[in-house]
Amino acid sequence: MTATANDPRYALFETLIECVTENRPQEPHQISEIDVRFYTDDDWYQHEQQTIFSDVPLILGPSTMLTEPGQHFTHDHAGKPILVVRGRDKKLRAFLNVCRHRGVRLANAPQVSRKPTFTCPYHHWTYGLDGTLANVPVEESFPEFDKNCRNLVQLPCKEAHGLIWVNPNKNGEIKLEQFLGNIATDLDNFGLKDDYFFKQTVQTRKANWKLIVEAFQDGYHVTRLHKNTVGGFFMDCMAAQEPVNQHIRSIVARKEFEEAANLPPEQWDFRNHASFAHFIWPNTIMVFHPDYISQMALYPQSSGETVVVHSCVIDKKPDSEKELAHFERGFDIIENGVFNAEDLHTCEQAQIGMDSGANDTLLVGGHEGGLRTFIRAIEGTTGRFEDFIKAREQKIPCAQES
Repeated sequence: MTATANDPRYALFETLIECVTENRPQEPHQISEIDVRFYTDDDWYQHEQQTIFSDVPLILGPSTMLTEPGQHFTHDHAGKPILVVRGRDKKLRAFLNVCRHRGVRLANAPQVSRKPTFTCPYHHWTYGLDGTLANVPVEESFPEFDKNCRNLVQLPCKEAHGLIWVNPNKNGEIKLEQFLGNIATDLDNFGLKDDYFFKQTVQTRKANWKLIVEAFQDGYHVTRLHKNTVGGFFMDCMAAQEPVNQHIRSIVARKEFEEAANLPPEQWDFRNHASFAHFIWPNTIMVFHPDYISQMALYPQSSGETVVVHSCVIDKKPDSEKELAHFERGFDIIENGVFNAEDLHTCEQAQIGMDSGANDTLLVGGHEGGLRTFIRAIEGTTGRFEDFIKAREQKIPCAQES
């Protein structure tokens, strides 16, 4: 079997070559409409939380965030207080960040920190890096107490493909092979597990989380919205995508792409001829830039507010001030110039527009097929939005009569 047959990126790259060569979109042009309430309805937001986010593997960051025993961080964006720790045995574990005595928050480390144990500030119950309850002050005041029954509550956690995966449901599971399909091959082929954790930002934006996902699912806006930053590096409206389970593998042609059509497949460059931007269900965008990778995780807090966590990894730790300055500039362009000033700002403006009532529906055109693919993935888990609204409206008369 050839290398190309083992690498699913080649097939989509070849599809994009056909689109560019024939100067056509991946699919025939069409128009579809989306009910604005899909992004603004509070009941639908709660429904999404229950059906999408309550029991699913979430990417909490690159695994190289935590390399040494005792390194840890806390994560509060997924509806549960989570503590992720690298143990003395080098194993990665995730716990509910809750003391088992009186339920007080145990640790507070929004950025990576390091300590040998975790001590509750209230009564100083102390836990080891593996979550075991190691010390109870004045333990005789708890007669016949078995400390083994009060270890930290562990969450399903897995370190794989260079990423930290946690299921916020303590009774849930993580089956990545089944969950990821051949997206796992992409993550490995892009070298995530060998990369160096460079930087992370956390912010809250006033936009529905789906709007932000959709900003990475079309090639229509790239040369327009990003005309003052990265738009000039890309061909106009030349993109392709394909669903993989509930994930989306997508690719946008860079200006250098035309030369790839005349090269044998083994010379195709997946970082410079084109840019891949994968959606990993349910809330992560992976953008594979020429010399670094952005992982953007989206955590909805309400129908109109989302916590955005942007993690950046690079091939290796910078070994000079010049190299460090290069990656600092690149990160600044993407984080502040592209993501913040353009993508996320525009999503917030769209949220304002939807809340205004100007539109009942939004239009999706022929170069925005990825949006339709994403919505199908959503409704494959939640059910159709139209059915949800209809069921709710049918219940209103009964409630009024009673």
